[in-house]
Amino acid sequence: MSNVSIEAVSAVVGKVYEAAYDQERWFDAVTGLRDLFGGSRSCIVRISPHTFDAVASDFDPEFTSQKGIEALLRDPLAAASAALPLGVVSRWPLTEEVAAFRRRELWQDWLRPRDMYHGLVSNLLSSNDSHWMLSIDRGPRQEAFGADDIDLLRKIVPHMRRAGQIGQQLEKTSALASAFSHLPFGVFLINGHQQIAQMNEAAEAMLSRPDSPLRLRDGTIAAASAEDTQELERLVADACSLHDGVMPGVGGTLLVPSDRRQSDLARLVLSVAPFVDARAYGLASERCAVVMVTEVARRIPDGFELHVRELFDLTPAEARLATELASGRSLKEVAAASNITVKTGRTYLERIFAKTETRQQSELVALLKSTEPLSRRR
Repeated sequence: MSNVSIEAVSAVVGKVYEAAYDQERWFDAVTGLRDLFGGSRSCIVRISPHTFDAVASDFDPEFTSQKGIEALLRDPLAAASAALPLGVVSRWPLTEEVAAFRRRELWQDWLRPRDMYHGLVSNLLSSNDSHWMLSIDRGPRQEAFGADDIDLLRKIVPHMRRAGQIGQQLEKTSALASAFSHLPFGVFLINGHQQIAQMNEAAEAMLSRPDSPLRLRDGTIAAASAEDTQELERLVADACSLHDGVMPGVGGTLLVPSDRRQSDLARLVLSVAPFVDARAYGLASERCAVVMVTEVARRIPDGFELHVRELFDLTPAEARLATELASGRSLKEVAAASNITVKTGRTYLERIFAKTETRQQSELVALLKSTEPLSRRR
């Protein structure tokens, strides 16, 4: 390769770190790498057993079409690329039988027409069943990559890997912060290995409580009992999976502790669902589950009376009666506490039935409890 100035290398590394903080700038980074190495094209590709996508210096939707994806995944090159150690720079084709490789469909129909004759590759990141690979290519009329090229890319790849890690972490942090940081209930972002990627303040407070049935063990979340931990692991694994390689799992709901004899522990409802993938190198990263945690209410929360009044257009007296009934009191007890007769209480109750479209007290209480608002954090 021709002499490359320190300024040119620094400029490209600068673009790489800019992309770490702005995922949309990875195009500038891979284009800078193509130009630095005098290549025909450059790209970062995410490959999994089911699909691949890319950030490339040259816009080529056909290459990442379904036909292109199937051609790549059929070829042994996909499996060979996954086996490359992280951070190691290698020449490609990744086979000693170059002549046989150049007879295959992937080369004939997809790589050769795009001047991807030979190149340098390096795996940047691996997560679950996906890996992210940097590829810089040259065409048949260009000089093959030499030892100087490999040495230079070895100096740049650690920066590429670090930038990807920074970007991935920022994506997770930003997504959680914008959506969940100020919610009054606990929110955990968990990967398929039960490791906590992020959690909000309410979740941290919940873990620190002495009566919490949830525990933090070596960065992973667990329940107080082995049975509850196993069920939580199952729900998280389902939410982090892709059924038939397309549809995400749905997760589910879990009450912990499930054993009611553990009366010394707070009772929590855990709702587990798929979470939007964080990105690395501008491409989808590992799948995560979001676990939303609420405590089973033992009393009517503050503001409930105003809540039901506004929700069902109740009068102040009707809202007060409805709130007391929802808290578990009988109509007779509520009437005595409110200095009204039971007959007047029944009149209020009939009006409440009409406004809530319920017919009996048990149905009314169930409806009111189902609309219970989230309490505000203090």
